[in-house]
Amino acid sequence: MTTTTVARRANAVPSDPREHARAIAEAVDEAWHSRYGGSRIEVPMSVVAALALVAREAPDAEQLDRLGEAAERLDHEGFWLLVQRLWCEFAALRPDLNPRTKHLWYWIDEEPDETTQRAIHAVGQAALRRGVFGRFGPDGWGDTDLLGMLLQTMKSHGGRKGIGQFLTPESVTLLLGRMVAPNEGARVLEPCAGTGTMLLGAAQAMRENGLDPTQCEWWANDLDPLAAALCAVNLHLWGLGWRVVVGCGDGLQDAWMHEALRDRQVAIDEMQAAWRQAMQIVAVRQLLDLPTPESDLERAMRKARPKPPPPPPPAPASSTFDADAVYRQGSLF
Repeated sequence: MTTTTVARRANAVPSDPREHARAIAEAVDEAWHSRYGGSRIEVPMSVVAALALVAREAPDAEQLDRLGEAAERLDHEGFWLLVQRLWCEFAALRPDLNPRTKHLWYWIDEEPDETTQRAIHAVGQAALRRGVFGRFGPDGWGDTDLLGMLLQTMKSHGGRKGIGQFLTPESVTLLLGRMVAPNEGARVLEPCAGTGTMLLGAAQAMRENGLDPTQCEWWANDLDPLAAALCAVNLHLWGLGWRVVVGCGDGLQDAWMHEALRDRQVAIDEMQAAWRQAMQIVAVRQLLDLPTPESDLERAMRKARPKPPPPPPPAPASSTFDADAVYRQGSLF
């Protein structure tokens, strides 16, 4: 990695996590609307969410830097394929969240047109330049609501007003969550969760008291499918474990709880069936000694790989070096 790249990434990461999230959100908002200007804001949010998930799962900063450099070299088609792959892997990792997170990644099956692909590429580059990989590991984005900040930034005031949606400031929801401070084994229920910052506050209070939030049940719901999708991603980013259920319905009724639990189990069963089928295909390929076909993303990554520098020209041998001829040409001075 070059010194320039290291310096640029270091300068892109503010020390304050909330200011860091704001910087990413503003850069993404500008990149999306300057390249596309459409109303499907779930698309740029999906890109940022996928990159944040990668940062959380990265084993170390060096490997994450290599992935960031490779992503920066991809063209718009290759970057779209990368986002597609990341969401496919997360869907396999957390099938219990698929019913909600699908609102963020449903568009990858549509194969976006070139204009949208270029906007996706611009959003990804903006997020990388602003240091979305700057906070990595299990605790990387575990102390702030990056996706909630992005939602507030990208939804215009008029758009929020038109659907009657006014997001409570993160500082307020964090404080309310801290006031709950549940014990291990508790069931924490938030029927109007938004992107989940009240649950984040409760989890932070537990950790400060030496308790493990993964030992609780976390139930979250929101009427807005986009907010519910971001909340589902956040519960993974914040490390709240596997005992989570996210619904999307009327929080004033308890029907959302039954529907969310049913959808969650159906998604888990479907993924288990898909895994069994995939393992059978792998076993057949190994039995028949068939090569694994190269994916479109692998081809794009190979194409984007920088070419090695050419070898230096060989020094002229003394027996063939014509000093008189070179001097007469005047190339020495």
